[in-house]
Amino acid sequence: MKEQLNERLTRTPFRPSADARADYETDGTTFLQYLARRAAKTVILEPLEQLLAVRRPGGPIPAAALVCFAYYAVAASTSYGRGYRQPSFSSERSATEKDRETSSVITARSVGARGDLAAEITAEVNGIGRFVGNERILGTTVGLRGLGMAAPSQFSFETARGRGAPLLAWRGEARGTVTTELAPSLRGTTVRAYGSLALSDDAGSTGKATLNREGLVSITVTDRSGGVYTLNAPLK
Repeated sequence: MKEQLNERLTRTPFRPSADARADYETDGTTFLQYLARRAAKTVILEPLEQLLAVRRPGGPIPAAALVCFAYYAVAASTSYGRGYRQPSFSSERSATEKDRETSSVITARSVGARGDLAAEITAEVNGIGRFVGNERILGTTVGLRGLGMAAPSQFSFETARGRGAPLLAWRGEARGTVTTELAPSLRGTTVRAYGSLALSDDAGSTGKATLNREGLVSITVTDRSGGVYTLNAPLK
């Protein structure tokens, strides 16, 4: 079985806005504010409420939920568009942002030692669950395509639990490296990214998410019985 999820998962209120989005995420922000704003795309996670519903006809679909979570993990890990401004660095230890579309509360915390750029990002998604991301920026490289900042990362999402919970108790994980690039152009600095994440969940699903410089995310997940779920979705 192979199921395309392009229509199901991209017909949400989330619409990549590229240049305007990059401006919102970086204009006048500190590094931690930038990370929190970058993750303020939690509308991508809304399909989980249907995909993991205990009373869903046919039952929950954990593999499809892993695809949805992977799309968000990639989107929350980088920016796309012109108008990027370098966030400032300060002594703050945390920053909080409310997602303007879903009202989910996102917090970015510094977890690195002195001089080490590492952060934990959490998003509390009302009625669905909790996202946690950890990333460490290794440093800046200079190449023909611009400045690159590789960030080995791991992400997880866990549904809200408890007796009578409407959603399946589920946990998905993603691990890999996303490299953000700052590329000069005639219209100013453009931000983009590329990389891949290995995917897994506690229902036995596995897969991979790949992001290219053009802003396309390609995700393939195989469930424990061999069913394959795919998604190709834009980030810009």
